[in-house]
Amino acid sequence: KHQKRSFSKLFRQGIKMDSLKKHQKRIIETAVEKLEEGTKSLLEEDNADVLSTEKIVSKTKAVAALISCIMYVSFSTMMILTNKWLASTLNINAHISLLFMQNLVATVLVSLCKILGIVSYPAFDLRVAVKWLPVDICFVCMLSSSFVAMRYLSVPMITVFKQLANLITVSGEFYLFGKSVTIGIMISFLVMIIGAILAAANDLSFSFSGYVWQIANCLSTSAYVLYLKHATQSVEVNKWAMVFYNNLLSLPLLFFIAFFHNETQVLNEAYRRGAIGYRFFAINAIAGTLGMLLNLASVWCVSATSATTYAVVGAFNKIPSTVFGFLIFHTIITRNMAIYICISLAGGFMYSYEKFQQSKLK
Repeated sequence: KHQKRSFSKLFRQGIKMDSLKKHQKRIIETAVEKLEEGTKSLLEEDNADVLSTEKIVSKTKAVAALISCIMYVSFSTMMILTNKWLASTLNINAHISLLFMQNLVATVLVSLCKILGIVSYPAFDLRVAVKWLPVDICFVCMLSSSFVAMRYLSVPMITVFKQLANLITVSGEFYLFGKSVTIGIMISFLVMIIGAILAAANDLSFSFSGYVWQIANCLSTSAYVLYLKHATQSVEVNKWAMVFYNNLLSLPLLFFIAFFHNETQVLNEAYRRGAIGYRFFAINAIAGTLGMLLNLASVWCVSATSATTYAVVGAFNKIPSTVFGFLIFHTIITRNMAIYICISLAGGFMYSYEKFQQSKLK
């Protein structure tokens, strides 16, 4: 009997222990389920926060890219219109001196930006400057021929003929570097050339000197681009070092050319008759500042988008330049001339599209 009672007691205790273990197991399972639900909820919240952050970053990049493109087009258009006004409106035959003032302002501004930490480039190196001098000679020829051409030609015609520099550049790349030329690019060049020739033939303000200077500008622009590709293989400089050396080294070259053409006397005579005043220096300072801002905007546009987008935007920015040049300077354009200008600009768009297609295949 005693053994039977002991066994019953142990059996009841075993049942209680088993029940207690089941209860503890349920408690643990419930806790684990709640923990898993809480972890899942936290992960979902974290994923939502990550997705939200990614959307914000994506939208911010898109807005920055759009603003950079707008700034690039705006400064490019303002630069063309300002130089056109300086070249054609001011009755002062001292174009090289005007370029000297603008490049001096640009040199000071890029140096100031480096001091403020906005841009970065290595300190001046005489050996780099000597190697970079041939590039700068092409740079000076490009600027001076463009400035003089603006005195004689309208902004729409300058915009059309500037596209022909691409033809010379691509031809130079083919002969010098063995770069292939696609059928699409050849067709785009054919459209640009036909449109430019027909537009020039219908130009009511035709100027032989103006077209000679514009052709010289196309040649010097292509020479600058082609030699720049060669120079950057032996001289390691970033974008801002190029801006710094181009503007700095151009100063003695422009000063020598201006002195050789006796522009100092022209400026003295203009000052005596009151043609040079605060307005003259202010507009030149604005032009130099616009040149610096254009460099900033172009670098920003390339970094915020891509080189291909930059090229496409560069093709589209010819539209506001043409329209505003026509409106501001009261350019006389016939219906046929307007059609031929549009044809030439269409060739420019075809060229940009073909370059875009090539970049996708790389």
